[in-house]
Amino acid sequence: MWTRRTFVGTAACTATLVAGCLGDDNGDDDDEADDEGAGSYETRLDEMDDYELLDYTGESEVTVEVSPNRDPAFDPDPIKVDEMTNITWRWSDSSGEIYPAEIPSPCQWSGSNGGTSHSWQFPFKGKYEIGYTEPDVEEVIGTMFVVNPDD
Repeated sequence: MWTRRTFVGTAACTATLVAGCLGDDNGDDDDEADDEGAGSYETRLDEMDDYELLDYTGESEVTVEVSPNRDPAFDPDPIKVDEMTNITWRWSDSSGEIYPAEIPSPCQWSGSNGGTSHSWQFPFKGKYEIGYTEPDVEEVIGTMFVVNPDD
C-alpha cells in the first residue's frame, strides 16, 4: 500500500540516486566529504555535542518505544549506537508509520508503514532523524547517531 509519505520518500530517494549518477565529476569531492574521511557524504557526527545522548554503543540490540502512553516521543531518545546495531522500534497502533526524516545519503532505509514494530541495522555512520506518525498522535521526530566503534 502506497502512502503519501512512502511515495514522497521513494521519489526523493530516486532523485538523490539519479542526481548522484548525473553529477559532474571534476575530482573535487572535498566539499562533500566529512572531516573524518568517511566517504562522499556528510556524517554530521560533529553535532553529537549538541545532544545529551544515551550511549548504547557496545550493544548488539536496542529497542525504542514509540509514543509510550500515547505521548509523542521516542524512549530512549536521543541515542548513540554502533554501526550494524539491530534497532527495533515498537508502537501500539498498527496504523503507525516509521520513516527516515533525514538520514545520511548512502542509507537505503525507507522505514515501515504498518505493523507494530520495525527493525533495521544501519551500516553507515552519521546522524539519523527518524520520524513516526499515526492517527490521533502528534508526529514524533527522534535522533540517533550511528558511529563506527573503531573510530
